[in-house]
Amino acid sequence: MTPPRLLPGIRLQDLVIMTKLTDRDWTFDPVSGEIISSRTGKPIRFTTSSEGYQTATVSFRGHQVKVMRHRAVYIAGNCRTFKDLPTDFDLQVDHINGDLTDCRFENLRLITARENNRPRSGYLLRIFGTDEVESMRERYAAGVSTQKMADEYGVSRCTIWRIVTRRTYKEVP
Repeated sequence: MTPPRLLPGIRLQDLVIMTKLTDRDWTFDPVSGEIISSRTGKPIRFTTSSEGYQTATVSFRGHQVKVMRHRAVYIAGNCRTFKDLPTDFDLQVDHINGDLTDCRFENLRLITARENNRPRSGYLLRIFGTDEVESMRERYAAGVSTQKMADEYGVSRCTIWRIVTRRTYKEVP
């Protein structure tokens, strides 16, 4: 097995988040997982992306930068200075319970990309059998939407998308 690659550096969105926090443009509520604008006193408005993550576009030095809510909450809760920011691009913020909309600080942890790509980050074992996965892929190929299947199976659209695009359950034909 090859040793893991170290990719040192700081992500732009992490720099933006830390700058907003240190400049006191943003504050943080660890219980609710909200990032609050100091200017308005209201939570930053995040929208849910097609992958299921909550994102916001913020202005930073004349540019628009996409910021993910779970990274903002993790950085706000763990980092006091710029030196505390994660410097390995292989590290990702994981939702421990697998719910991408649950951005409470206690539900987030920093893990490697390899660990994060395990089914549900190790939180639960596989929840679908081989037959169900094959059926999902066949139905998707036939034109059934990921949202319709997500509603039927009681999971997020993102979970179905990962299955039909073979990001998970890769071993199932």
